[in-house]
Amino acid sequence: MQKHTIPSLLQRALAANPDSEALVFPELRLSYRQLDERIRIFARALLALEIDRGDTVGILMPNSADNVACFLAATSIGALCIPINSRFKARELGHVITDSGMKVLLTSDIVAEHVDFSGRLNEALPELSASAANQALDIASAPNLNYIVMLGNSHIAGMMDEACFVDMCAKTTEQQLQRRIDAVEPSFPAMMLYTSGTTAMPKGCPINHEQIICVSLNIAERFGIQDGDRVWNALPLFHASSLLPMLATFSKASTFFSLMHFSADKALAQLENENITLAWPAYNTIWQPILTHPKFSAEKIPLLRGLLCVGPEETLAVMEKAFPQAKIMSCYGITECTGLPIMPWYTDSAKVRYGTCGLPLDGVQVQIRDAETDLPVPAGTRGALWLSGRYVIEGYWNDPVKTAECFDKEGWFNTGDLASVNDEGYVYFHGRLKDTLKVGGENVAAVEVEAFLTTHPAVTLSAVVGVPDAKYGEVPAAFVELRPGQSVTEEELIEFCRNGLSGFKVPRFVRMVTEWPMSATKIKKVDLQAALLDELGIASS
Repeated sequence: MQKHTIPSLLQRALAANPDSEALVFPELRLSYRQLDERIRIFARALLALEIDRGDTVGILMPNSADNVACFLAATSIGALCIPINSRFKARELGHVITDSGMKVLLTSDIVAEHVDFSGRLNEALPELSASAANQALDIASAPNLNYIVMLGNSHIAGMMDEACFVDMCAKTTEQQLQRRIDAVEPSFPAMMLYTSGTTAMPKGCPINHEQIICVSLNIAERFGIQDGDRVWNALPLFHASSLLPMLATFSKASTFFSLMHFSADKALAQLENENITLAWPAYNTIWQPILTHPKFSAEKIPLLRGLLCVGPEETLAVMEKAFPQAKIMSCYGITECTGLPIMPWYTDSAKVRYGTCGLPLDGVQVQIRDAETDLPVPAGTRGALWLSGRYVIEGYWNDPVKTAECFDKEGWFNTGDLASVNDEGYVYFHGRLKDTLKVGGENVAAVEVEAFLTTHPAVTLSAVVGVPDAKYGEVPAAFVELRPGQSVTEEELIEFCRNGLSGFKVPRFVRMVTEWPMSATKIKKVDLQAALLDELGIASS
C-alpha cells in the first residue's frame, strides 16, 4: 500500500525514472536524481537549523528550482511549509511570519516582478537591519523567527547567506535525514496556504500530507497525466493550482515546466519548443495573452491534448475551437478544501468538461443551501455552496472566530460561492455570493455579465463590480480588456449588453483596462471599484 506523503511520492518517482527530467525552467533543467540531491542538501541544512516536526518554514521567492526544492525539503522532514504570496506587502508579510510562528524563512536575492524580497522583509521586520548576518535572530516582533536564509549571492545583515546555509549540512548525516523522512506520516501537517486577504488579513489554511497527495493523485487521473507527459504551468508556486499539478506530474514520474515570471513571449516559446502535452494555465489572465499573441498558432503546439482553465462556458468553448486537438477542462478550486475539490474527467463530453465544474472528488460531499436560511435547496436551484469531507481543513490557523463563522458544527464549510448541482451531481459555478449585485431588488451575478461581455469579438476579459445608485441601490459597472488590434467604445459595449441582457443587468459604466490589479491570480475587484468610485466622486462607504 502506498504511503500518502510528499517524500514517499518523490521516492517512487525517483525509483521509476531517476534520469528523466523532473523540473524544467528556461534557466535550468533537473532530472529526478538531480532534484533529489538538491532537496536533500536543503533538508539536511534545515535539520542543522533545528527544524523539528511541525515547525513552520516559510518560502518567499519567485518561481525557481530552489523554490521547489525548498518546499519539498521542508515537507520531507515533517515541517509545516508556508509558501508565501510574493505580492504580500510588508504588513501582510509580517502578519504571516508572526501568525504562523515561523521558525525559518527561506528567500532569494532574485528580484522578480519588481519585488526585492530583502527590502520587503526589512520593511516588515524593522529590527532586521541591526541584526548580525549568519547568526540566530532575536526580533521582538517575530519571537519565533530564528533564521532568514537568503539564497543567491547576496550577504545581507540579519540573514544567513547561501554558502553558510549549505555548509550547515556538515552538521547532519544522510542517516539522520532518512530517519526523519521515514518518520513522516500522512496525518502530519505539510503545507499552510494563506488566503490572499483582499478584504481582511490573510488566514492560514493548514493541509496535511494525505490531503495534498490524494488530491494530486485525483488530478493526475482526471486530467489524464501519463508517464512521459510534459505538463506546463506558469502560476506562482505559492498557489495550490501550481503545487498540486506539479505533484500530480511527479506522481507519474513525468516532467513539470514553469517560468520564473509569466510573460506571453516566454510562455509561448516554452509551449512551442518543449513539446508540451498538457497545460494548466488555470486563469484567463494567464491564457488570454497567449491566445491573442501575434505569433500564436495552435499548429505550433501539436502535441497539446489537454488544457485546464476556469472561466465562462462561452470563453472556454472559443478556446477549444482554437485547439481542435485538445480537450478544455474547467474545475472548482478553493484553498480551504485542499485547493481543488471538484473537477471533471478529461474523457467527459464538452458540455461537462467546461460547461460544469465537474464532479466532487471521492470523499467530498456537496450541499447547496439557501443563503439566508441555510436549508438545503432542490437540485438545479442556485444557492450557497457548502462542502465537507476528507479534503476540507479543520479550521483556520489561530482564528476561532472566522472558523466558527465559516464552518458549521458538523464540519461543513461555507465556500461563499453561488452554485447549483444537477440531478447527476455535476456542480455549476454562478459566481461569488458577495459578487452578486442587488439592482432594484433583482439579483445580478457578476459572472453572468462578465461572460456575456466576453462574447463580444473585441473583448478578451471583463470584470463587473457594483456602484451605489440612489434609485436602484447599486448598478453594474464593467471593466474590459480588449483584444490586440480591436477597438470598441464604451457606448457600443453598453448597447451590446442592452441587446442581450435584461435591463437591470446592463452595465451603466464601462471602462477600458490594459493592466489588471491582481491578488495572486485573481483580479482585485475592490481596487477597480475604488478607482471608479473615486472617478465618479462617490464615497466608498
